[in-house]
Amino acid sequence: MDNQKIIRSAGVVGFFVLLSRLGGLVRDMAFAAFFGSTLAMDAFVVAFTIPNLFRGLFGEGALSSAFVPIFSESLEKQPRSTVWQFAANMFSFLSLTLAALVALGILLASLALIGLSLSPRLELILELLRIMLPYMFFICLTAFFAAMLNALRRFALPAAAPVVLNLIMIAALFLICARLPAEGVGRIFVVAWSVIVAGMVQAGMLLPQLARCGFRLRPTMDFHDPRVRRVGQLMLAAIIGVGVTQVNVLLNRVVAVLIGEGAPSYLYYAERLIYFPLGIFATALGTILLPAFSGYTAQARVDLLRETLNNSLRQLVFVMLPAAVGLLVLAKPIVRLIYQHGDFSALATDMTTLALQCYAPGLLVFSLLKVFIPVFYAQQDMKTPVKIGLLATALNVVLMLILMWPLKHAGIALASVLSASVQVMIMGFLVHRRVGSPGWPNIFSATLRMAAAAALMALAARWVYESLAQASWLRAQPDIVWQIAPLLISMVVAVLVYGLAATVCRCAELGELWTGLRHKAVERRA
Repeated sequence: MDNQKIIRSAGVVGFFVLLSRLGGLVRDMAFAAFFGSTLAMDAFVVAFTIPNLFRGLFGEGALSSAFVPIFSESLEKQPRSTVWQFAANMFSFLSLTLAALVALGILLASLALIGLSLSPRLELILELLRIMLPYMFFICLTAFFAAMLNALRRFALPAAAPVVLNLIMIAALFLICARLPAEGVGRIFVVAWSVIVAGMVQAGMLLPQLARCGFRLRPTMDFHDPRVRRVGQLMLAAIIGVGVTQVNVLLNRVVAVLIGEGAPSYLYYAERLIYFPLGIFATALGTILLPAFSGYTAQARVDLLRETLNNSLRQLVFVMLPAAVGLLVLAKPIVRLIYQHGDFSALATDMTTLALQCYAPGLLVFSLLKVFIPVFYAQQDMKTPVKIGLLATALNVVLMLILMWPLKHAGIALASVLSASVQVMIMGFLVHRRVGSPGWPNIFSATLRMAAAAALMALAARWVYESLAQASWLRAQPDIVWQIAPLLISMVVAVLVYGLAATVCRCAELGELWTGLRHKAVERRA
């Protein structure tokens, strides 16, 4: 894949990530309208957490990172018939394993419902869990099918699959639940069944494209395939890595609880704002880079890997640096506009703003991990990222215990950023040792030019916002207009100033991104 194709593919994936996030927001708003904070909603949230946990541990992250490098290597070195035989073996292994886990979960839930005296809340949780556990089967197979398509450089349809879940759940709410009585639990059972339907649709929508590529959905029992065993070994290490990340998040939550009331909420709301730009570009780019790096590794083309790494790092910094700076200087109006409604007080806005400002520099650091980690995964090395992750987790705990006293919840946010920064530096050093320099002087000089452009952008955005926020004619408007207009205008000005400053500073990344994101008609004419 050349640089333009990587940018364009990342743009496609990022677009569908954005649609999924917006759909999730609409879905949550609909849930609030239909269920509020009732027993039914509480039970659904808890029950849905379990198949979602398996999706994260066993499905999307661990499976893709373990399977794509080996599948890409097979594509480069073996006949397609052998490749598809490996895929069929992997499909059979996954299907049997997932089916066994689902059956065990349903059996345990059923035995608990029959043999134990349970509270109404726990009984409803288990009933919903029995319905939704098969979603784990379908969503993990969806992750497997998506991994194959990504390795084959087919990114659009796998990226669109997560949108389906939100669409089907929203449709179930408004087309079916709206016709049912609000009393009782009938509505929440409809939503639970809609999750299963969504999982089936997500898996099924990827099969036609896979069939056109040559994959056939047939069970085989050759579990002695060494490639299947290798994927299983790598998945185990990747699951441990995901577990380390989850432990880190849990530790942050526990320490936040110890600080005092409100601290966990302030961190949660700030994290939501950080994850939005992180998912749209950085996570999308990481999705594209794993099969690209895996292909280069299988071809022994270290030169192409270094070149792609150079381009990806520069373009990632070009996008995420101004995003981080923008969140830093406009943190309070952003938090106030999105969250300060109902019981969310002005004090909560101030505390969330403080957490967001501490997290904001981490947006760049967290993004860089999305570029470095695929280099190790492409070389079928899952252990090194896990070891570095354990070190970062230990450092995070130490820094939290030091910073939480003077900075309270903001110290937790800052500790996360600092520990992740050390993690990035170690990974960058090890990547350099493994594949050579990706062109550090070029990357550092480009970053300095981007930083200058981002500084000008920050000054312009802040000045425009303060000027408009203090304008008497705007203060006379309704409160929602007074909040939205200055923020929206300052964001538009920020984008324009950054683009102009980047041009003056001769940031080549602006032209590269523009060329890469242009319509595919350019590619067709070529």
